[in-house]
Amino acid sequence: MGIFEKLFGSNRPTLKKADIPDFEKVAEFVVWFIKHDPIVKAISSQSNNVIFNKGYRPRSGTQNNPESLNPNIGSLAEWFITRIFLDLNILEDAGKEQFKNLIDVYAESSKDPLITATTIGAKHGFTFENFIYEREVEKIPQAERAQFEENFLQDSVYHAQIRILAWLYHEYFGEWYQFKGKQEK
Repeated sequence: MGIFEKLFGSNRPTLKKADIPDFEKVAEFVVWFIKHDPIVKAISSQSNNVIFNKGYRPRSGTQNNPESLNPNIGSLAEWFITRIFLDLNILEDAGKEQFKNLIDVYAESSKDPLITATTIGAKHGFTFENFIYEREVEKIPQAERAQFEENFLQDSVYHAQIRILAWLYHEYFGEWYQFKGKQEK
């Protein structure tokens, strides 16, 4: 039994390139990841949804904004599913390099939000063991809180996007995506 069967069981999702234009099939695929993948589960976390419901929106990382396709998006999960749908439709006919390049854009873009959120959290004595967002965010003065929340949300979204796109990169091209620094070694 392979590692992915151990992690996800035999019912792990697949999404054929031919299914990319079908929003429902993409949504089913993404929802599976939101429910089962430890990185993508952050999309359903209470903390990220509290931030989203305050009106913060992740930067899309490309020119495709999910709310341009659906201006009535009501949840982070819906925003994220639409975001992945838009990404995949850009990549529907993409070759390996173009697919990898989009993942590289998200990987590079993810650095600043991660560093910013972590730096603010550490500066104010966050307890990451038994992390309870509502308790920890109270430690951040109001003047810095918006910056923290925006970057916390952004970090979660970028890493979830990378996870799903890297999975599909493997499915479509038969090799694992390597982060830029690792590709050159």
